[in-house]
Amino acid sequence: MPFLVLLLMCIVQTALVARDAVLVSHAARVGARIAAVEPSLNAVRSAVIAATPLDSGRLDVERESARDLVRVTVRYRSPTEVPLVGVLIGDVDLSESAAMPDERRDRPGG
Repeated sequence: MPFLVLLLMCIVQTALVARDAVLVSHAARVGARIAAVEPSLNAVRSAVIAATPLDSGRLDVERESARDLVRVTVRYRSPTEVPLVGVLIGDVDLSESAAMPDERRDRPGG
């Protein structure tokens, strides 16, 4: 019986981390869409935070520009709070990037 309870807790924790991974991926896509039209990192970060219910204190947002693309990378430290399991594996670092064509009118050559 204790083994089954521990197994169930591991499954629940895995599902929570998988949910966070999907939310990080969505946040990166939203950030890339905003970065395509807005040069401000603050605007991108605000859009990423608004697009996801994740803890903003655990989110890190980066914006890069290269030629005609903008890339946004979102990093999140997913908490492992399920009893016993969290102590065994610790927090999980998640990262996702998304790129979009740069649509700003004031870019060089645009």
